[in-house]
Amino acid sequence: MTLEIRTSPIALELRESERILSGRVVPYNIEARVRSFTEVIRPGAFVDADPTQIPLLAVHDHESLPIGRALSLTDGPTGLDAELRVSKTTLGDEVLELIKDGAVGGLSVGFTPIEDRWNATRSRVERIRARLVEISVTNWPAYADARIMAVRSEELLRTPRLAVARYRL
Repeated sequence: MTLEIRTSPIALELRESERILSGRVVPYNIEARVRSFTEVIRPGAFVDADPTQIPLLAVHDHESLPIGRALSLTDGPTGLDAELRVSKTTLGDEVLELIKDGAVGGLSVGFTPIEDRWNATRSRVERIRARLVEISVTNWPAYADARIMAVRSEELLRTPRLAVARYRL
């Protein structure tokens, strides 16, 4: 099976002191144009995902070591939410700094399809079940609902710009 990659701009929160990112990694029931077809990921597509098996990568770089891992995954009716720990590494520190600066704004998933429902012309697909392979921090979202919107830490919340960004939804 082919590894599929989908990026979603989402509300992502950073708990800096704990190095934890949280947010929606996949919105459900949202149409997105992918190559030559439209895709919709249905609720429950990733219900079997085991967070202990999901690495956190920087921009789907499968050649480098991960920058962290998933701590928890919550599969709800409107999307798949995650808490992700960023490891204390050089690249992990760089990614956290880019998120704080607002230079990086999204999360993306890599998955392999398990059960799909295509229309007759193969111009639209519903992803019914898929195996989650990885989650990546990225800045090029495929889904308009998956942007980094919030940064939370005691020090950063004292700055007006970040306090305002925290409440944008």
